[in-house]
Amino acid sequence: MPQPALADGSFRTLTQRGKGNPFNPSHYGEIVKPGELVDIVELSPLTLADRRTYNLLIANAWERIGEPIVHRIAKSALKGTHQGNERIEASLLRLMGTIAIVTIRKSGKSYKRRVQLLGPSDESLEKDGFLHYRIPEELIEILRNSEVYARLKTQVMYCFESKYALCLYEMIERRIGLEYKQTEEFTIEELRGLLNVPAGKLERFADLNKYCLKVAVEEINKLCPFYVDFTPVKKGRKVERIALHWFPKTSSGKRDAQSLIDQHSVVRRAKMRGLAAELPVLVDFSAPTER
Repeated sequence: MPQPALADGSFRTLTQRGKGNPFNPSHYGEIVKPGELVDIVELSPLTLADRRTYNLLIANAWERIGEPIVHRIAKSALKGTHQGNERIEASLLRLMGTIAIVTIRKSGKSYKRRVQLLGPSDESLEKDGFLHYRIPEELIEILRNSEVYARLKTQVMYCFESKYALCLYEMIERRIGLEYKQTEEFTIEELRGLLNVPAGKLERFADLNKYCLKVAVEEINKLCPFYVDFTPVKKGRKVERIALHWFPKTSSGKRDAQSLIDQHSVVRRAKMRGLAAELPVLVDFSAPTER
């Protein structure tokens, strides 16, 4: 059940509501995601499709996510921009097998909690059937006490081609409303964990910067209503920490981002890769010709 306002006037995350239809990527649906599920470290990094699926499971369960019940969702709602159900089972297995490290507060002290992201699930064998699933009780306890959240737009979520971009997008949406704060520093290991870079991959900072940070920043800056950037913080010649910066775009910048999102996926991908000039001209042969 929704929690009342706290003594300082703030509200529990579970009292927040999304907007629109989060299951239609062509609309302006909005998902509320607790901050504790944004700034997590996945011991088995998830794919881009896994993270999208999990966000939709959270959105579907939101009205009663604070209760230890079985939730139900149509399998068709999890397909996203894909026509079949082939990815659903693979994502569910990875989500059920993923242990996340979540930072929590108890009695004024910080703790690490290791928790499963998704509990048992029953999937109908019918193509257009339902999925029944549980949120682990240890995770429900965290969500009941959450006071920080991100608002994720599904239109934007489905446009990302890199999981690092989606991770960074969630991180910024969690922080974008913080007053008088537009930067935060992380150690390289902290940032690797938050962006879910697999262990043993991109271990040199040059590789991390090229294949993770720059890729995520480029997608964010083209698709989102804000800009982000990373600045290396060095000690001598060694990069010890990384500063993350974020700030809102102007009205025209926001319009440009929305215009790109509204493009057909083929056109949008080409523009994001700087290949717009090479796109073929589409001719409508059903239209009457002038003589």
